[in-house]
Amino acid sequence: MNSHPTFRAAWAALAVLVAPLACVPAARAASVGVYDSRLVAYAWFNAPPQRTALRARVAAARKAQADGDREEGARLERLIKADQSRIHLQVFSTAPIPEILEQLAPAVTRARSDTGVTRLVSKWDTAALRGIPPEERIDVTELLVRDLELDEKQRATLRAIAAKPPLPLWQARLLAFAGRL
Repeated sequence: MNSHPTFRAAWAALAVLVAPLACVPAARAASVGVYDSRLVAYAWFNAPPQRTALRARVAAARKAQADGDREEGARLERLIKADQSRIHLQVFSTAPIPEILEQLAPAVTRARSDTGVTRLVSKWDTAALRGIPPEERIDVTELLVRDLELDEKQRATLRAIAAKPPLPLWQARLLAFAGRL
């Protein structure tokens, strides 16, 4: 190394600037919150606000039919059947639940802040979880559903769903198409 005073001063200044960096720990990969989308879908669907909304839609369809408005009654009936089909794919299989997570935004925010996760991913989304080691996955399912008003029977159903593997989505879609899901 050159012993010229300018070089020594430059090296000393560089050492002062770089030394604090040696104390900074290596960046740790961010943790990911995982959830069982089936359980979140079931709990959300069975929560009182959704049950009330469903009853209101069914009543509106019946009223339209009774009032002779077959077109409106048929439209509402199609919506009810589409919702039922979607929720069955979400509860019994691995269909994504973005509209439910949107409705549960406060619970999603709280789960993130309580656990420090940077994002949430369904435990069934193998593509999104590829490369994320199990030790960096934090299960946030209970945090997402804990504030939904479920009775003990519904909680028991959650445990029963959790104990079984989901139907493959392709199989659930075939069953739904055949009217057997």
